[in-house]
Amino acid sequence: MHSNPGAPVTAWGSRWTFALALAAVVLGAGNLWLVPPAVVAHGGGAFLLVYGLALMFAGVPVVMTELAMARRYRQGPDHSLQAAAEGAGLHSRSLPWAGRGMLLAALLLFGLYSVLGGVSLAWLFRAALGELRGASEASATALFTDFAGDMQQVALWQVVFVGLVLAVALRNLGRGVQRSLRTVIPLLGVLLVIMMVVALSSGKGQEAAWSLFWPRWEDLGWYGAALAIQLAVYSLAVGVGVLMTLGSYMPGNASMPLSALGVAVVDLVVTLVLGLAVTALVLAEQVPLTSGFELVFVSLPQVFEAMAGGQLAGSLFYLVMVLLVWTSALFTLEVVVARVTETLGGNRVVAGIIAMLPAGAAAALALFGFTWAGGVDVWALMELVVILVLVPVSVLALVRLAGWQLPPRQLLAFLGVRGRGYRLWRWLMAWLVPLAVVVAVVVTVVEYRAGFCRLAGTAVCGGGGLERPVMPIEEEPHGVNIQ
Repeated sequence: MHSNPGAPVTAWGSRWTFALALAAVVLGAGNLWLVPPAVVAHGGGAFLLVYGLALMFAGVPVVMTELAMARRYRQGPDHSLQAAAEGAGLHSRSLPWAGRGMLLAALLLFGLYSVLGGVSLAWLFRAALGELRGASEASATALFTDFAGDMQQVALWQVVFVGLVLAVALRNLGRGVQRSLRTVIPLLGVLLVIMMVVALSSGKGQEAAWSLFWPRWEDLGWYGAALAIQLAVYSLAVGVGVLMTLGSYMPGNASMPLSALGVAVVDLVVTLVLGLAVTALVLAEQVPLTSGFELVFVSLPQVFEAMAGGQLAGSLFYLVMVLLVWTSALFTLEVVVARVTETLGGNRVVAGIIAMLPAGAAAALALFGFTWAGGVDVWALMELVVILVLVPVSVLALVRLAGWQLPPRQLLAFLGVRGRGYRLWRWLMAWLVPLAVVVAVVVTVVEYRAGFCRLAGTAVCGGGGLERPVMPIEEEPHGVNIQ
């Protein structure tokens, strides 16, 4: 089996560029609109402790495995899994399908991100042009609801956003993805610092810090702990092919354990920074700390309207939102582009155009699900397929292969850990990771019971019909960093 022609050993040029790519993968809208509200609602520091432990002991081992396996074989998810099994004398028909499930997850996530990115881009321009002035709860809700129901308007912004992604994705790695990351990730860092300064100047920084960091064990409970594990499992983009695609480009001198730990640390730090900033802002203006679409497109416009310099602050915030979603969309599309390049060879423009055929179909499906108010909830269905089926199946397939089937000699050859570190990693992969995945699935079923009702219809759930909610989904699509 041949190595990926689109992924030479020196594809990233340096460990620094690869580190930027890993940071971009774990930065997503979930760090802003999903985890912080859950932290405040479920015990503050107690929730964060469980979340951090789950990142380290359930997330990091999977990140290590995906990166290491892909770097060893320099191929996409399905071919890397198959090559690893064949290298150990194993013959499994299910492993390549698990890898193909990662590709499908990346496609569906790209579709969801394309819509979210388009909406964020529209609100960036509205904030910059002062169109969000005078926002109240009623007017902000009406503005978002009217926009979400206008398919042509949403489609226009979606096309613009996808164009921004393609402008980078169609170029080669050096001139495209690498060059953009050297600009976008430092810019995001600067914007996060500015957001933090603005939020702390509101006078509610201390109260926000208490809400986030002070452990309130009485508010955690079993559900809060399980929710923290679920968010951690989905936060690091495991099981959607992104990490394995990056791993096939990974420099040979990059440390596997440090790279995986760095992913978890970046995720946690950015979540804390964004959480502190958003919580301080909503507390200062006495706006409810909601989550998801409602937080970003209904609650926060009210905050920016009430604060001094709100037009500039709102513009910077929505720029952060656009960049977070843009990086997620770029890398989910990269999974498909790399796979096409691996299969067909040729130049990247041709591969990108071919990849956009299924990616465009996923984007159209997400657009339909976002704007259509009746019948089957297509948006919820797309998200549930990813986080309830594709990601768990892919991660558990990886667990079975790396945690139980591959011999130590083969694992030691590409993991970069030995002795106690190796034994700890293998125990975590064999036992703790599958347990965390099961917890994540159970919590997802509980969280999405309303979504199941929308999918099943009123005949199953009862009632006279469900109106389209303010939030098309209750949380971000999990995964690249979905989350």
